[in-house]
Amino acid sequence: MLKKKKLFALSLKDFFTPYFLSLALMPLFITLVILFGLLTYAMQTLNDNMNAVRIEKTTTQYSDKTSSHSESSFDISYDENASSTSLLDINPISLFESLQSSDILSSMMEYSWLRWVIEKVVFLIASYFILILALIIAVIIVGFFTPLVIAKLKSRHYPPLEIKGHGSVSSTLWYTLKSLLIMIILYIVFIPLYFIPLLNIIAFNIPAYYFFHKMLVFDVGSSINTKKEYQQIKVMVGNQIRLRTLLMYILTLIPFVGIFFPLFFVIYLSHIFMVESVELRMVNT
Repeated sequence: MLKKKKLFALSLKDFFTPYFLSLALMPLFITLVILFGLLTYAMQTLNDNMNAVRIEKTTTQYSDKTSSHSESSFDISYDENASSTSLLDINPISLFESLQSSDILSSMMEYSWLRWVIEKVVFLIASYFILILALIIAVIIVGFFTPLVIAKLKSRHYPPLEIKGHGSVSSTLWYTLKSLLIMIILYIVFIPLYFIPLLNIIAFNIPAYYFFHKMLVFDVGSSINTKKEYQQIKVMVGNQIRLRTLLMYILTLIPFVGIFFPLFFVIYLSHIFMVESVELRMVNT
């Protein structure tokens, strides 16, 4: 019987084998491709919209040479044939110029240090959500490799163990959608906490950790155990698993770790569930 305290070292040893490293590179590559595609599309869309706004602004300036405007413009274009307008109809340059004309914002922007702080805060928030998006994509993708991981670990370390998974494609899809929805709801519920220093760090990460923990544990447990065994193991060692997934999540906040090491987390959790399964079945026999 493998001692539980040695499972982490054993998981690292398994991870750095050619077989598992090749599997780990696949989620990394797929995640980077998806992120690059999304960012490219977003940048192209933004560039097209800005070009359209620039052309519209230039045309308006030439057409209104003979007229003067003393008031600042807050230009929102409406389609006369449409019953409603969308946020995309707002001219972002005119909106920004209107905001700049306000006394409060103008006085704030006079201070270079304040502009620097605002830029850094926006950059950090954007970086965080890109990191979380990459983590979500990687965790979902690595779920498709979980059966391969479990099969390899079983043949290498647990030959007598019978795999009695209870998951299915439909149940996994439903669990993923449910976890995503709850994560989004948590992000919305915690909005008031985002403005409290230090506490906002915790509030930002709780929803993402919830999704991370739920998906990894479900992918591994449902692939190894029956539904009854899965619930029993969660009752017996649920707090230990939460502590381990929390440490794993903290590691994922390091750039690129979150999209390269999810397979290692699956290996580690698989070892935990397999050891617990062996002990549980020995007690029940």
